[in-house]
Amino acid sequence: MTASLICEDFPTLTGRQEPHNESIFSGDITHGDKSIELARRAGANSMPWQKRAQHGILSMTPAGRWTHPDCCLIIPRQNGKSEILIHRCLYGLFKLGETIIYTAQRWKTARDAWKRMMALIKGRAWLRNRVVRSTCSQGEGIIELASGAVISFGTRSNDTGRGLTEVDLIVYDEAYNLTDGEMSAMAFTQMAAKNPQTIYASSAVNQDEHPNGAVLASVRVRGLNREPALYFAEYMAPEEMPREDEATHQYANPSYGVIQTAEKIQKIMRNLATPAGRKGFDVEALGRGDWPVEKREIHEPVIAAEAWGDMEGSSELVGPIAIAVDRHLDWYSIAMAQRTTSGKIHIEIGYLDRPSTGVVETIAAIVEARDPCVVMMNRTSPATSLNPELKVKRIEPVLSSGQEMAQACVGFLDDALAGQLEHTNDPRLTNSIAGVEKKPMSGGLFGWDYDTAVILSPLVAATLARVGLLTYGVDEPKPVALPPSYVAATGPAEFDALSAGF
Repeated sequence: MTASLICEDFPTLTGRQEPHNESIFSGDITHGDKSIELARRAGANSMPWQKRAQHGILSMTPAGRWTHPDCCLIIPRQNGKSEILIHRCLYGLFKLGETIIYTAQRWKTARDAWKRMMALIKGRAWLRNRVVRSTCSQGEGIIELASGAVISFGTRSNDTGRGLTEVDLIVYDEAYNLTDGEMSAMAFTQMAAKNPQTIYASSAVNQDEHPNGAVLASVRVRGLNREPALYFAEYMAPEEMPREDEATHQYANPSYGVIQTAEKIQKIMRNLATPAGRKGFDVEALGRGDWPVEKREIHEPVIAAEAWGDMEGSSELVGPIAIAVDRHLDWYSIAMAQRTTSGKIHIEIGYLDRPSTGVVETIAAIVEARDPCVVMMNRTSPATSLNPELKVKRIEPVLSSGQEMAQACVGFLDDALAGQLEHTNDPRLTNSIAGVEKKPMSGGLFGWDYDTAVILSPLVAATLARVGLLTYGVDEPKPVALPPSYVAATGPAEFDALSAGF
């Protein structure tokens, strides 16, 4: 069935509406439906692929958190990517009351986004009347509502966002040129937000023209690996499809027939006839990126995938439970460990999410429900920032030293290689295992090192949970009752060393 037959609002639409690569996790799409409807009432209809993206971005978990706190859209140029971002921001501003930062590589792009959003607002009195401030000059565009919700449009720098403490949504438009410094400047602005979200949006990277494409490339790798909590959609035509065929252009461009047309594409192809031009056409019009690859030595997993797979199981669990908490790359993990009836140690990830007030409540709920023998943390982990709040709830984690953490890593690996661990094949832990490396330390010890695309906290938490169980999960020996002859009417008899059995 062609797109034109299923989209009454866009009868000429013939572009493929599904991404070539997509990673999406299930959730409640009510907010997505409401966002699409708000944009429609403001005078902007969405194509099916744009609706699909809104549903992915605004999906919610049963706990009322974003299903995808990180989102990445990679789409050939001139398809209407900006409309998705503007409609998401419109809904966040007027319905969710968010504080939003919309950044772009060029001021022209940021200013255009401000103008397009203001055009929607000005066109409807019920939107316009809520605005108390709207300015666009000197490199910054602002829209502020009477509710206190505000959005700022601007270009990125290493100082962007400094001084802000509670930003709900960050949009990185033109993410093909996003740098680590710009990311670092923005990262801490979402620390206090209750339900933060970050969106990366861009056309594909061309290394010849985009020297700072490594950040977006790393996010893309995470999407291709189906990282939990990341929504990833990439529209592109695979290499085996001929560059000249219209079917290829339709496959790569979801708005083909509405924004992209055969005449426009053919004109671009004629003008880009050199080798560099053809490469540019492939990247910009077909989404075939020339992606940078991080220069690393060949990675040998510390635990082979086959060996790790052999440890999958769901044995009966017995005895005490140990839990551990870690944080890495702004991701909190909570792991548990418990013995199986066969004598192995079962490890499991119970939580992986961005920093929020919900982390402490989740730990407290687990402690209340499972009564663990210990709650473990690494002394140098950023997770220790939770300890003052945990202390209020009468939870005091045991903190491992650097040497103890290294010993725990050695013990974890020894148990794994000996087949003494069991797990549930949770991708959150499996991905950590697949990307981790050993970081040598003195005395033959080692710690866990990582690839930039790996979230390490599930493995660190599992490692700590295991050693916590071994250390603190030993049942206290019951006192042996003394024979009646040892107990006088007024209490225990005095100890007679000469009659003791040793």
